[in-house]
Amino acid sequence: AHTHHPQGSPGALCANCHMPERTYMKVDPRRDHSFVTPRPDLSALYGTPNACISCHTGQTNAWASEHLDRWYGKAWRERPTIAHAFARAAQNDVAAIENLRRFVTDREQPGIVRGSAIGEMTRLDGAATAADVKVAAGDPDPIVRLGAAEAAANLSANRRLDAIGLLLADETRAVRVAAARVLGTTPSLDLLGAQRGAFDAALDDLGAYAEANADVAETQSTYGSILFGQGRTDEAEKAFREAIVLDPTLSGAHINLAEFYRATGDNEKSEQAYAEAIAANPDRADLRYGHGLSLVRLKALPDAIEELTAAMRLDPGNSHYRTTAAIALDSMGRTDDAFALFGPTIAGGATEANLLGTAIQLGLKLGRYAETLKFAEALARL
Repeated sequence: AHTHHPQGSPGALCANCHMPERTYMKVDPRRDHSFVTPRPDLSALYGTPNACISCHTGQTNAWASEHLDRWYGKAWRERPTIAHAFARAAQNDVAAIENLRRFVTDREQPGIVRGSAIGEMTRLDGAATAADVKVAAGDPDPIVRLGAAEAAANLSANRRLDAIGLLLADETRAVRVAAARVLGTTPSLDLLGAQRGAFDAALDDLGAYAEANADVAETQSTYGSILFGQGRTDEAEKAFREAIVLDPTLSGAHINLAEFYRATGDNEKSEQAYAEAIAANPDRADLRYGHGLSLVRLKALPDAIEELTAAMRLDPGNSHYRTTAAIALDSMGRTDDAFALFGPTIAGGATEANLLGTAIQLGLKLGRYAETLKFAEALARL
C-alpha cells in the first residue's frame, strides 16, 4: 500500500527508494544512508539523481512526479530539503550563505551537511564567514570541525590561525591533519606562538598520513605544498614529481610543480613544467591558463595569448581567463581584438566587476561609447 510496487519486488524494498545504491570511485557500490524521500522535482531543477528514474531508466522526472502526486498528494514537494541552498551555492550565488549558515547551526542536521555547508559558505565569501568558521571549529561533531579546518583555506592567511588554531590539538587525527595542511601553507607561521608545539605535532601526523598514503597522487601533491611552505624545497619538488608519476592527468600536481619553480625564481622550468602538462592534458583550461601566464613572465606574448585564448575557449564561463586574455591582447596593441572578447551577452550576464571594468577601459580607449555604456550599466547594476 505504501510502496505501490508488488510485494517482494525491488521497488517494494525500503532501502531501494530511501537510501539507494550509488557507485563511488567507479568500483564501489554502496548505500548513502540518508533515508530521504525521492525527489524527481529536484532532479528536474538541478540534475540530482532520484530513486524513481534510477530504476525506471526509460521514464522522465515529470512522469515520476505525476505518480508521486497521485499516490501521496503533493505534500512531498514541500518537505524541507538542503538541495536549494547547495544548488545555489554551486551556482556561486552568495545569497545562499544565509541558508547555509542555518544548516551549520542546526544540530538536527547531519554532520556531513553542516560540515559541507561551512565549506561552501567560505568558498562563496571567505571574508564574511571567518567568524562562522571559528564557531564551527568549536562544534562537538568532529565532521563539522573537519569542515571548518578545510574551509579555513578560503580565509585570508591572517585570519586562519585565529579561526582554527585550536584544531591543531583536536582529539581527532583527521581534524588535526586538515588544520596542519591549511596552516602549513600560511606565511605567518612565526605568529603561532604557544601553538607552535601543537602545530609541529599535527605536522608529524600529516607526515605519517602522507607516508601511509604515498601511492595516492593527491596526497603527494598536497604534502608537497606543505613541505614547500616549510622551506623544504627538495622534498617538495620530489613530492610534486611523484604525484605526476602516479597520475599524469592530475592537473593540480602539474600546476603545483610549475608554481613551485616560479616561486623559486626559475621561470624557464615553470614554463617547461606547464608545457609538459599540456602535452598530456591538452584540454585542461587551468593548465593552458597557467602556461599562458608563465609565457607572459618570459615575455613571449604571442605564445602567451595563444594559450590564454585557448583557456578561455575551453572554459568560456571563466571571467578571469577572459579578462587576462583581453589585457594581454591590449598590451600588444590589439585593443580591437581585446574588446571583441566582451560581447553583448557578456554585458547582460556578467557578475564579475573586474571583467566589466576591463571592458569599460578598453571601450573608452577605442572611443566606442555606445557599446561601453552597456558594460557601465551592467557594472552599476552589479
